[in-house]
Amino acid sequence: MTEQPAAAGGVDPAPAVSTTEVRLLEGPNLYFTRPAVKVTLLVPGWVGADTTRMSAACRAVGLDRVLPGEPGTGQRQRVVLRLAERALRALAAAAGTRRLGVRARPGGAIDEVVCAFVWRHRDRARALGECLGPVLADVLAGAMLEEAVGRHVDAVREATGGEPPRVVSPRIPVVSVTGTNGKTTTTRLLAHISMTAGKRTAWSSTDGIVVQGEMVEPGDYSGPAGARGVLKAPGVEVGILETARGGMLLRGMGVSHNDVSVVTNVSADHLGLQGIDTLDQLAEVKAIVTRVTPASGWRCTSSRAQ
Repeated sequence: MTEQPAAAGGVDPAPAVSTTEVRLLEGPNLYFTRPAVKVTLLVPGWVGADTTRMSAACRAVGLDRVLPGEPGTGQRQRVVLRLAERALRALAAAAGTRRLGVRARPGGAIDEVVCAFVWRHRDRARALGECLGPVLADVLAGAMLEEAVGRHVDAVREATGGEPPRVVSPRIPVVSVTGTNGKTTTTRLLAHISMTAGKRTAWSSTDGIVVQGEMVEPGDYSGPAGARGVLKAPGVEVGILETARGGMLLRGMGVSHNDVSVVTNVSADHLGLQGIDTLDQLAEVKAIVTRVTPASGWRCTSSRAQ
């Protein structure tokens, strides 16, 4: 990456492009219904570049007809999203991955972007995510995309092996319960109904992992660990999973799909965390559980949103 000159007083300026997070999501998530890598980038150099420099950078990645937009605008941020997608696909192709699911979306600030892509091999996925920022920085500094990719692709090629995603594919009926309030109560109610119907039932919640009414692991198990604990319990016929927003955002869902999804409600609570600042964004997170319910399953949602 091209070094930037030191600012007056000996204080280095903020980098034009920096990677703030490369997070491997093990299960269905906000971006894909499959495991994905979330790469969060700060791109003040791209967002603040003058239009002449930005136009040259667009041409360098093959976006000749794209209007760069004025510095600091939403249009400029959207152009950067397209650039990031193009750079990520080029880097993956050079490393041997010809088809890659990629999605980009704005971050919480005008100079923040998020790029997500599906993954199968842990080490290569992390390396690919870590190389995106340096490639974008080199393009902004004047390199053509092919040249910038060539400088960093070996780090991706050499990253082999690593564990696969740990998402579980259920072999029994599973119910996923989410919402702002009432998740644990609803989980208990559904478990009681299931047991009354004669099914051996296990459930997970913020209370712990419970099998047929017996607490086997106390603690907050409203994330992927709870799902794995329920589905590993001997002889279980039905699993009820409380599915909290934090687990979905930080690790993805713990199961690949469910048979029933329940969204109790969505209200303005826990905003300002993990990039979720609005009620609409929160509703999108809660809807993850419904996106992995097949057509043969059931989706139960509340009409209340506060």
